[in-house]
Amino acid sequence: MSRSVLLALGLTLLPAAQACDTTWDITLVTFGEGVSIELRAGSPGTSRVLATRQSSGGHVVFSNLCAGDYFLAIGNNETVNVTPVRTFEDGADYQSRITVQTGSGNVSTRSRSSL
Repeated sequence: MSRSVLLALGLTLLPAAQACDTTWDITLVTFGEGVSIELRAGSPGTSRVLATRQSSGGHVVFSNLCAGDYFLAIGNNETVNVTPVRTFEDGADYQSRITVQTGSGNVSTRSRSSL
């Protein structure tokens, strides 16, 4: 009987599962150039790719995200444009406008292998 009590107690001590119901709606301005958009979890240098989309501009949506740190790597080559890291909470809807163009915009540039 004590084993059953310990098992029940152990289950109540587990952390609650995350809802993973966050959405990131991005308005992407690429001036007609088709690009690959990687959603990455973590921060540059310690990140992993969660999803990849192709876009020539317009809305790009990533949904069912868990709370955590995310950023985007945008581009088709080894050198990509990288957005700042954003920290998301569960159950929230986030919107961003990102402009990708040669020599300017609101993103930085890094090598894909350094991400």
